[in-house]
Amino acid sequence: MEPEFKLIAYGSDGWKSAVQLREEILRKPLGSFFTAEELEEERNHLHIVGLLGNELIATAVLVPEGDAMKMQRVVVKEGNQDSGIGSKMMVFCEKIANENKTQRIYCHARDTAVNFYLKNNYLAEGEYFPEDGIPHLLMYKQMT
Repeated sequence: MEPEFKLIAYGSDGWKSAVQLREEILRKPLGSFFTAEELEEERNHLHIVGLLGNELIATAVLVPEGDAMKMQRVVVKEGNQDSGIGSKMMVFCEKIANENKTQRIYCHARDTAVNFYLKNNYLAEGEYFPEDGIPHLLMYKQMT
């Protein structure tokens, strides 16, 4: 079965499930949780989920910023990592970015995710910097 990727609405049940998955993988290991303010900021973002049947297996958020988009909170559920699902989600995110006339898509990649982005043709820019207490690297892709 192939995963299905789609946009979902802020505040929907799918969004709430995506927030739980992101929190479980990205925040709990760091001993933190999303704040109400952080989640409120997502109101104007594009929310993407990956489903295998009815099971949520991946999620990402795209933040429109003029002619660029920041991709953030990218997660693939444990047990589905290293299966190509993340790369398929990148293709979907880039499709959405192109549909929105985006010139550049970028992210702050955790040091553990840098190789994943390199494999998906993202370029590194600058030096590592701390974010959420761990090293991150600015990575980007020029859109066509």
